[in-house]
Amino acid sequence: MGMRVADCLFLFFAVPCLSAACGGGSSKADAGSEADSGADAAGPAPDARSDDALPGDAGFELAGDVAPVDVVAGKLGRLRAEGTSIVDPAGNVVQLRGVNLGGWMFHETWITLVDYASHGRVIQVAEKQGVLEAAIETMQEVGLSYGTDPAVPRVCPGNGEEWLDGLLPGLTERLGEEKAVALLDEVKQYPALCDDADQKLRSVLEERFGTDGRDELLDSFQQGWLTEKDIEWLASQGFNLVRVPIGYRSLMTGPDSDKPEKLSWNEKALQRIDALLDWCAAHGVYAVIDIQEAPGGQNTYAGTTGLYGDAKMEALTVEMWETLSDRFKDRDEVAAYSLLAEPYGAPDTAARDAMYDKLVKAVRARGDDHLMVIHDGFFGMMTLPVPAEMGWDGIVYSTHLFEWKVTGLDGYQLMLDIYTDTFGKAQAKHKVPYYIGSFSTFKDEDWAYQAVDKLVAWMNGNGYSWSVWTYKRPDDPLTQQYFGYSTSWGVRGRLETAFDRPDPWLDSKETLAQKFLGYGDLDVKVNEKLLSALLGAAR
Repeated sequence: MGMRVADCLFLFFAVPCLSAACGGGSSKADAGSEADSGADAAGPAPDARSDDALPGDAGFELAGDVAPVDVVAGKLGRLRAEGTSIVDPAGNVVQLRGVNLGGWMFHETWITLVDYASHGRVIQVAEKQGVLEAAIETMQEVGLSYGTDPAVPRVCPGNGEEWLDGLLPGLTERLGEEKAVALLDEVKQYPALCDDADQKLRSVLEERFGTDGRDELLDSFQQGWLTEKDIEWLASQGFNLVRVPIGYRSLMTGPDSDKPEKLSWNEKALQRIDALLDWCAAHGVYAVIDIQEAPGGQNTYAGTTGLYGDAKMEALTVEMWETLSDRFKDRDEVAAYSLLAEPYGAPDTAARDAMYDKLVKAVRARGDDHLMVIHDGFFGMMTLPVPAEMGWDGIVYSTHLFEWKVTGLDGYQLMLDIYTDTFGKAQAKHKVPYYIGSFSTFKDEDWAYQAVDKLVAWMNGNGYSWSVWTYKRPDDPLTQQYFGYSTSWGVRGRLETAFDRPDPWLDSKETLAQKFLGYGDLDVKVNEKLLSALLGAAR
């Protein structure tokens, strides 16, 4: 999803607003950090299960008699575009309905809960210093929201130095200036990595453990975060698609750079994607290979947007897709390539479309006939060119829907009424399938689930394929325990057991590896309200 909300121009009914964001240090010795626990986390450990059991307990049972939507069991057929529909080899219409695998190959720490948001670090340090009660009182008084950005509290609440500085008056009143400053000074030694991009985490891991150590640790995380059991469960519920957000850095070895000189491929990461596609093939689930961040950056996820107009970065991005095409062009379980997610860093639509033109032609030159997803970059669907006039074939047009300022069901209905008109006119011009690649109402409130139901009904009624953001995003147990704060970001989002949080600043390499692998055993329960809203009668 990731994006810098500060760069988002909220054009409520004309262009879907962008997704969310939030807010160095020296190496630290292993501190053996304590496990976090949510308000309900004091119960017994989950029962042991057999190797054949799915992760979790009743919330992760197979439905048994539910087949993937619009997918016949067995070998998946190569999808193609026919007018405004996606069809299988027999010409049957296939509507793709699924989830994003956020956090896996583009490590957004706000999703994975690796490291603390600033308020979590305050809790950790305050407990060590014996001033927890005063810290909690002050944070509850100040609140987790700050500034004017409506997205930040929904992603990384209580995060960043600006928010920490706002605690000083209350802490001083309760503790005195010396203790208040000492608390905040120690907290600031470990800048919060809570972010919608992978660069901060990768930088700390590289600084502490070198590039090889960084890659080994991230591989351990990837191994733990997603398993075949996840794909099996998704298929059992009726989903037939996973969108796979990937940052190019995850596919590379060697030092990270805003503008790399060359592409040094990480074969182990590519093999992880190969394995995912094998699982998808086995369980009747298609995959969209999605590049969240290309060399140089087509958006500002990592703080820079240096792709457009840089001949070197554009050439590396073309080379990247040529390599990926060569690897995946024979994989029928790949529904499509999402060439550049959210390319809002383009200076204008001409630059956006020129880069897409290079990528489309490069992939087709490899003899690859996969569908290709082209995102509007939030310039508006009507701004996308007519594919036939560009000489493009096998194209699916896409945008993402995150309406940060909508606070009720009526607002969503008004939004959908307007989108019905604007999207309908745009698709009549384009004559290609549409795909809402990422969306969420993100609030844990009844009206928000009703809005999901309306949004899904609207997409289904118009024949748009879709993938919700995101599959797995446990709510932070510290945020829940001390602030009663919950969200609907994750289809699996209810963390009910103790969480041994990975601390990239303080944990040893061995401890981090163990904690990363431990994600495979983490019991993240299904948000049943969200699941029901997404699939409804299809379940």
